[in-house]
Amino acid sequence: MAGRMSVANLDDQERLLDEATAVFKEQAFHMGRAIESDNLRDALKHSSNMICELRTSLLSPKNYYELYTRVFDELQNLAKFFRDKSRHNRKMSDLYESVQHAGNILPRLYLLISVGSVYIASKEAPAKDILKDLSELCKGVQHPMRGLFLRFYLSQMCKDKLPDTNSDYEGEEGGDIGDA
Repeated sequence: MAGRMSVANLDDQERLLDEATAVFKEQAFHMGRAIESDNLRDALKHSSNMICELRTSLLSPKNYYELYTRVFDELQNLAKFFRDKSRHNRKMSDLYESVQHAGNILPRLYLLISVGSVYIASKEAPAKDILKDLSELCKGVQHPMRGLFLRFYLSQMCKDKLPDTNSDYEGEEGGDIGDA
């Protein structure tokens, strides 16, 4: 009996991953098209829908990681779009505020981290303030696996933007090693 259940679980896992991947691919395609046409609103909508696939608790950690890496790669393209202000004509503070209106918490946090890392790099706001905001918001995700991957995303996106000694983000307003 245990052998049949594990095979069924493997089949279910494969099916669930395939379904999530299909939705991800569709949304990633539409997000890419929106980025190519410099359409910020649609890029945010499709990226949010793409990230929604990470809201599942049905995938095994291995399959969740596989889906996460695909989402991570696509979010790098979105972050590159955010860095090029001439394409979306928005101040980083406005963009940071606008992604806070995403309907679901997980997509909202992934988008906030994506915009927040670009916001810090633009030096339009002190690094310590943005980093504190992002790290506090990440504490709101209670699911262990989703929270772990979200915090990993935060660390990957912001690791080179810490207000560390002799970094570009150190200073009276940006913070210091204690804020890092």
